Amino acid sequence: MIGRLRGCLIQKSPGHALIECGGVGYVCAISLGTYGALPEEGREVILQVETLLRENDLSLLGFATQEERQLYRLLVKVDGVGPKLALAALGSLPLADLLQAIRGRDVKTLCRVPGVGKKTAEKLCFELSEKLGGLGGLEGLAGTAGPRDAWESDLRSALTNLGFREDAVLPVVAALKADRPPLAEAIRRSLKALQR
Repeated sequence: MIGRLRGCLIQKSPGHALIECGGVGYVCAISLGTYGALPEEGREVILQVETLLRENDLSLLGFATQEERQLYRLLVKVDGVGPKLALAALGSLPLADLLQAIRGRDVKTLCRVPGVGKKTAEKLCFELSEKLGGLGGLEGLAGTAGPRDAWESDLRSALTNLGFREDAVLPVVAALKADRPPLAEAIRRSLKALQR
């Protein structure tokens, strides 16, 4: 079983990375999040790897971090979530946002992942929200990114819970980031901007 690759990044695309290690080229399926973390082609790269062995198929999945691989392992344990859907989930939202959505049972945010409907989102929340609380490397990831991230995610959550669409909320939150007013004041100002 292959658990880690360290070598030269020969080629990368949003879905795959080709890494040469000791003269052998390994193709790994990757999430969009991992793709964004890859260096330029020709540079050294390290990927955490999950080896999938099926009847007539051996494939490798590559992850930029140990935390991403741990979350992948939890996602595929949920009934109805396969490797492809798990990679889509990891690529659709930043890792901290995905964790926060699951812990907070935010079905609406999880439904933004391609291939995840309401039923699957509810299943993810139900089966994983408790497990994520005590997971070693992931523990506190969504809540320890610093006050900046907490302020932003709290404001975004408050506004989306009030019924505003995420695409309308994001520019308003971005405009307030420079001032970073207290949350109550930020919500008041955001509501004013959104109702224009």
